[in-house]
Amino acid sequence: MRAIESAALPSNLRSYASIFWHRRTGLKDPAAMPRIERSIDAVQLDATWLNAYRRCVGLEATTASGLPPLALQIAVAPLHLSILADAQFPFKALGLVHVSQQVSQMAAIAPDQRLTLRAYTTQAQWARRGMTFGLVTEALADGQLVWRGETTALASGPSPLQATTSANSAEAADQSSHPWQQILALDAPEPLGRRYAAIAGDLNPIHQHALLARPFGFRQAIIHGTWTLARALAAAQLPQTSPYTLNAQFRKPVSLPSSILVWSRKNDQQDEIKVTDKDGQTPHVTAQITREPTPHLYGRHPAVPSST
Repeated sequence: MRAIESAALPSNLRSYASIFWHRRTGLKDPAAMPRIERSIDAVQLDATWLNAYRRCVGLEATTASGLPPLALQIAVAPLHLSILADAQFPFKALGLVHVSQQVSQMAAIAPDQRLTLRAYTTQAQWARRGMTFGLVTEALADGQLVWRGETTALASGPSPLQATTSANSAEAADQSSHPWQQILALDAPEPLGRRYAAIAGDLNPIHQHALLARPFGFRQAIIHGTWTLARALAAAQLPQTSPYTLNAQFRKPVSLPSSILVWSRKNDQQDEIKVTDKDGQTPHVTAQITREPTPHLYGRHPAVPSST
């Protein structure tokens, strides 16, 4: 089942073949990160796919409401995969770690809206456990930017940064006076990884079965961080209006099977959610939702070519 029915979309099978064919040597200098772009013009999401996605993340299958916040991020996976498969892309795709996700939506988007979609890499920088880079996804309606997502991914490896370098983390002291409220206790069964992977078009073995995940350092299969985040947003019924900005941090993968808790709280300026283990101690995902998008994302963008 494809999210977007278009002959112009890159072939996932061809991309996977290229991922394994090309040798990836990494980068010695973050400034050498190439910009690689893919785009597709005047397409809309397949209604059957969208309903399957909505059900998988805990939403009702309906055409009456707008798009879930991460639906476009998942639908454009063939463009992302084609970027990772490009001969210029420096990192091994199967070793990448999803570190964070930002989404800014500037206006409501109808499920059948025709959109121009594009994805491209952005700058890299050193991190304590390797090098991170950005992968941006944008949706334009009639030339106007209406949705933007930015994934930060980590390519693990040696780094010149000290291991003791401090960073913002979920373990930092919580300064908010607003208490967390548990809103959902959920069992994530082992087949969930395969179900979501089929919807997302993701053949990464770490989501398929424990035996396939172990060569990559996981004792069990793990569910995609985007499922964990989307399920928590659905439980909290967020975001409720457009425009908004979502900032999420992926702390620790959810193993399959396992039990998780979803929590939420409302602060003066934003809503917050988090997903923890069944004891409420280990965070898997944390996220903040504000009711306005990042200001610099407004505006019209240059014309986007058809699929490249």
